[in-house]
Amino acid sequence: MTNVDHFIALNQQFDAAFNSKNPQAIAALYAEQAIVMPAPAGQVVKGRQAVADFFAGLIQAGVIEHALTMNEAVVSETLVTQTGHWAAAMMAEDGVKQQFGGNVQVVFQKQPDGRWLAVTHIWN
Repeated sequence: MTNVDHFIALNQQFDAAFNSKNPQAIAALYAEQAIVMPAPAGQVVKGRQAVADFFAGLIQAGVIEHALTMNEAVVSETLVTQTGHWAAAMMAEDGVKQQFGGNVQVVFQKQPDGRWLAVTHIWN
């Protein structure tokens, strides 16, 4: 059976890539045909390069201090569904840091090469 700690480590890799402003490293954590559904009711993003472009836009917009926290995981041999919280911040024009966050769900699928990649990611 799959160790949940592996997915906590994947969350940490995501946060490290985001916070170091590396959208290609973020996208590498997603399957080729992954789907990202941003909040609130944002445009659905499909495909690894589109995922990279989407997160590059958030980074360019000034989103900082991204953090994923897993609360629960449902684990099978080939799929893991994690639920939890996300948090981030932005600096307002007046120099005041605005913090925000919400709920998150990520579904990982085991790839033929044994890697686990995100196939869907949704947050609110």
